[in-house]
Amino acid sequence: MSIEISEKSIILRRFLMVAYGLSEADVDAFMKIVNSKEGKDVDAISSELGISKSRASLILKKLADAGLIEKQKSNGSKGGRPKYMYFVNKDDVVEKLVKRAEDVCKDLSSIIRGL
Repeated sequence: MSIEISEKSIILRRFLMVAYGLSEADVDAFMKIVNSKEGKDVDAISSELGISKSRASLILKKLADAGLIEKQKSNGSKGGRPKYMYFVNKDDVVEKLVKRAEDVCKDLSSIIRGL
């Protein structure tokens, strides 16, 4: 059975929502960062998703707390509050997602057997 790219994307998005309790906006932000070569900052996520900077900050914190993204202080910061870039270490996140998928499948199998 071959799954088309759009179906794979939907399956991945649903998995992230279920396994990590993410909202659609959380998943959108994660996907923007995953597909970015240099990472994204709060301003970019806010602009690309059409949300406030405070909402973007909360989403990025949630993703970082879940271990899906990492943050690094931007070199371009000049005085004031430091600016952070958010990025994905793809090798690490793939391993985390695979492990989480295995755990979720085991839990689901137990639930189904208990019916």
